[in-house]
Parts: sequence; structure tokens; C-alpha cells
Amino acid sequence: MKKLILTTIIALFAVSAFAGDMIIQPNQLPQNSQKFIADTFKGATIAAAQRDKDSFEAVLNNGAKVKFNLNGEWDEIEAYAALPDGLLPAAVEKAAKSQGGQIVKIDKDFGYFDVKLNNNLELKIDMNGNILKREID
Repeated sequence: MKKLILTTIIALFAVSAFAGDMIIQPNQLPQNSQKFIADTFKGATIAAAQRDKDSFEAVLNNGAKVKFNLNGEWDEIEAYAALPDGLLPAAVEKAAKSQGGQIVKIDKDFGYFDVKLNNNLELKIDMNGNILKREID
């Protein structure tokens, strides 16, 4: 039985390595990523972490997922509950909240943010708070 479990674990790591993703310990995330999680998601802990060739990802025990670039800066955040205030520039956050839902996903892109609300509305908002695209998922 131990041999079967060990073989299964080795196989999972091999598949993960082949796919380019490597499971890492939470303390192997960049320091600024760890600090961001601790400051933003008070009381949550990192349940799992992984690294691939161009990013890190952390899954928290509250169900939130945060993707970081190799510099440890967040690129994407997704959660089941409303994300904390202050993650977006003020104008972007104000535009998103004016649409009547709570922010549950943010994806940074060059010059704008993709924002998903808990009312299934998906928005593309530029840095000045202008809504460039609005659609229902």
C-alpha cells in the first residue's frame, strides 16, 4: 500500500513538472507576495502554492487564488466572496462598484483591468475609471 501511495505521489509530481508547474512550499513565494497575502487577506493562510516558468500562484484556505508575476507583484486575484477594497486604483474601483455588485475577480492588463462582479457582470475598465466593455457572463 505504501508503495502504491509513493508511486502515485511521484507520478503526480512528474506530470506537474512536465506541464511546467512545480508545487512549492508557501514560504518559497517571493517575500512581497507573502506580505501582500498577509496584509490583504487577514487571517487567511496559504493552502497551496506553485510556480511555472513565468508566474507564481497561491491558493488560500478561504478559497481565494492569487497569481503573481516573477517579481512577486499580483496579476490576478479571484475569490468566492467580495475582494477587499483598495486593490484597484480609486477611479477603477469606483467605476466597478457603480455597477451594483461586489468585486470577486481582478485581472491586470496593460492599461486596464478586467473586473468580474458577483452579479455576473464582467467589466473592462481603464486606469481613469472609464468602462470600456460591459458584458454579462
